Amino acid sequence: MEEYIWEQTENNEDRVQALINEAGVTRPIALVLDMRGIGPEKIRDFLNPSISDIGDPYLLPGTKEASARLWQAIHNGQRILIHGDYDTDGITASALLAWVLRRNGGNVECYLPHRIDDGYGLTVESINKTHANKADLLITVDCGITSYEAVQASKEMQFDLIITDHHTPGVEPLEAYAVVDPKLPGSPVEIQELAGVGVAFKVCHAFLKYGREHGFGGEDTDLRQGLDLVALGTVADIVPLLYENRILVKHGLKVLAGKQRPGIHALCEISGVSEELATSDITYRLAPRINATGRLGAPTDSLRLLEADNMVDAANLARKLDEQNRERQTIEESVVTDAEAQIARRYDLNSTRSIVVWSEGWHQGVVGIVASRLTRKYHRPSVVLTRDPSGQFTGSARSIRKLNLVDLLGVCSDSLIRFGGHAMAAGLSLTEENLELFCKQFDEAVQKVLGIDSMKPVIAACGKVAFSELDDVFFQELEMLEPFGHGNPEPVYITKNVIPERKMPAGKNHTRGMVKDESGTRMQFIAFGRLPDQFPPPPWDIVFSPHINRFNGIAMPQLRILDIKPAEG
Repeated sequence: MEEYIWEQTENNEDRVQALINEAGVTRPIALVLDMRGIGPEKIRDFLNPSISDIGDPYLLPGTKEASARLWQAIHNGQRILIHGDYDTDGITASALLAWVLRRNGGNVECYLPHRIDDGYGLTVESINKTHANKADLLITVDCGITSYEAVQASKEMQFDLIITDHHTPGVEPLEAYAVVDPKLPGSPVEIQELAGVGVAFKVCHAFLKYGREHGFGGEDTDLRQGLDLVALGTVADIVPLLYENRILVKHGLKVLAGKQRPGIHALCEISGVSEELATSDITYRLAPRINATGRLGAPTDSLRLLEADNMVDAANLARKLDEQNRERQTIEESVVTDAEAQIARRYDLNSTRSIVVWSEGWHQGVVGIVASRLTRKYHRPSVVLTRDPSGQFTGSARSIRKLNLVDLLGVCSDSLIRFGGHAMAAGLSLTEENLELFCKQFDEAVQKVLGIDSMKPVIAACGKVAFSELDDVFFQELEMLEPFGHGNPEPVYITKNVIPERKMPAGKNHTRGMVKDESGTRMQFIAFGRLPDQFPPPPWDIVFSPHINRFNGIAMPQLRILDIKPAEG
């Protein structure tokens, strides 16, 4: 079995006790809060995030200027073009902004680039298309913050451009009419990790506030109805579910579960999503189908699904997205097989710190998801590249903990044409001549940060608990920690000297059963990817995530065992 590093937080018992006293929570929950740096003064806001805690939208620089220009365009009857992106974040951001502007009289169209024909983000070609369509105002969502050439082109064509994005800005400021990005100086810390759709929400909030202040309207637009789109895009873009992201997703999941939009209702039906909708449903069921259209070509059908106003159209579009997702899965498996064969030929995993693979014919739409799979399997930052229509090699990178991709790619900038993104996910392009040079530079950059021992997967535990502490009250409080996701993962604990009372196969590759600890308390367990004969001799030390297993209308506490070791001593 794979070797994991167990990383246990050094708990400060005084802090943990203070959390127990302040909020009246159980000790295992207090361990989680302590691990995540949530002190007594913040605990109530974390456990009970209120939509009223969303900050003043004007605190995000640029939103007031953008709002004024949008209202001016509506009053003057000007055509507004929203330039989005081809992933779930960009598509939901486009749908949200278009919905708000149209409800307030905006003449709005959306433009989503074709992944292969148009490339990523705001480009000079995008500006040319905007000019050809005679749009008077172009506003981006989820893109544009480093599009210097496109901004210059808009100035030469003499139409206004508003940039709204959440990616890392370039060194030089953009000379657009307004620029909104929470990573620019002056943004409150609570919103610096917003997704693109979160930034669009802020712009919509500011737009409605500006309208009310100046008597323009906006009174009949309940922005809370758009939180389903915000939850979809935020979870799909894997931004930390903390601060305002946590508030938006917590309340957005409730709107999403209501399935008020025909497109959401149809998508949930074809995806097999039940009424108990969780962030994992977005990650593994909804977002892949929304992303599928953009991965294979034009994302227009995904936008049409979110904007559908009747169930007939929505059902037809949902079926189309489902079919495209199946096609994407087939293509993806083929690329993964090729990539793993290339890794076996080219790499000694005992010494290398990174993985870079490429091919002439891999589908451009799946390289990002393949990079994610390689990173999970090999526990190294991975880059997957394919030749694009221009002849360059273009692709995606994914990282592991403690490695910032933007910083790493910056070290390799002399071998790259362009790059950008987040700490954990980025895009890049380079010429064929620079492939080997980039591989060398990238691996050296990783080596300077992490040793070879860091290439093992890490399980971060909140602390040690006894099974007797995982009572009914604990599981009720566990729900208060949701939504789980990046930045707020499901709690993980360690229990020592565990004795198995029963273990049996579950499916083809898993094991379920019953375990007992030193307190005498018994708990059901499931261990994925581990057969009964792959367990060490008892007693065990186990690291696990507790959850409620719901099956056939019955809800039972269960431990999801992540790793097992022979008990110490």
